[in-house]
Amino acid sequence: MWYEILPTLTVFGTFLMIPCYAPWFVNMAIRGKPHIRTAMDMEDRKLTMRDERLSGHIFKMKGLEQIPDPK
Repeated sequence: MWYEILPTLTVFGTFLMIPCYAPWFVNMAIRGKPHIRTAMDMEDRKLTMRDERLSGHIFKMKGLEQIPDPK
């Protein structure tokens, strides 16, 4: 009957959801926080790391006035 497709639908649905949710779990395991911001280029990656270092959060950006001057 129609309910015989439910196990197959569950298996395929699970495998289709893995690529959507796997990056969140991998980033939580490696970095300790979900990294949602894209950093495909090396320059974007550097800017993301700079924002996190200066403000403590990747989404809170600070301007040049917040960067300490070297002495």
